[in-house]
Amino acid sequence: MSALANRQAILVGIDGSERALRAAVWAAAVAQRKNAPLHLAHSLPTPGYHFSEAALLFQDEFAAEVERSADEILDRVEHRVRQSFPDIRLSRSTHPGPAGQALVAMSEHAELVVAGATGAGTMNSLVTGSTVMRVVNHAHCPVTVFRSQSRSPEPDHSPVIVGIDGSELSTLAIESAVEFATLFEVPILAVHAWSAGDIVGRRPADEKVNWKIVAEEHAVLVAESLAGWREKYPDLQLTTIIEEQNPAELLLEYAADAQLVVVGSHGHNRFAGSLMGSTSQNLLHHVMCPVMICRTDA
Repeated sequence: MSALANRQAILVGIDGSERALRAAVWAAAVAQRKNAPLHLAHSLPTPGYHFSEAALLFQDEFAAEVERSADEILDRVEHRVRQSFPDIRLSRSTHPGPAGQALVAMSEHAELVVAGATGAGTMNSLVTGSTVMRVVNHAHCPVTVFRSQSRSPEPDHSPVIVGIDGSELSTLAIESAVEFATLFEVPILAVHAWSAGDIVGRRPADEKVNWKIVAEEHAVLVAESLAGWREKYPDLQLTTIIEEQNPAELLLEYAADAQLVVVGSHGHNRFAGSLMGSTSQNLLHHVMCPVMICRTDA
């Protein structure tokens, strides 16, 4: 596992599905631009997880067949990656399952984890599997859940969307979005949504709120969150969008034309290390492009 020793590698979960293969190509493109190594990880079936070892007629033959199948899966993905990125630093490994548990453990030494939205044998739906949900909820680094309907899995010229709410993880999301945008020379749309919540419609309570000041405060929050990035990257195409709307709905609206959406795993008033917030979960289930969930090592 030397490729992950210095927390520099981009880690990709490989399960044999076409979506995982495309995720590996996307991750390779990012690794190439970052001059980072790429690591492909495959989890081996664990008999005790699905059925008892007593049910196996030939345990040694079963183990040998599982290893052979794993090598074939990883060979296929490595071959596809090297077609586009022949000089990439690439390593690979196999691990006992379950897959989510293995990826979470490996994420402690990774810079980014990339996983396909669905696994081998699942229907081509927008439902994110339990493996991916375990990784995004417990990984020690940011996680990109890959889903893309484009002909090529590699990044294109479409914009990057980043959700801003002023939280610490939102700051990490901005940093990650700026890095991606500068690597691939694409624009960023910084999206901030605010809502009056359950005050709306409760007269005279809402009449005692100066909504103009509220809007101005949110504009200041966005300005402070983005302060310094234009100066640091003069060529960065950065556009801010501030609207009174549900955050998930606003992000979904702009994500339709994006190549990547970047958000924090949860926003304000959430305990560090808690499970994903509703906005992040909503995006994972409905956005048609890759979604990067930024989280820290809790």
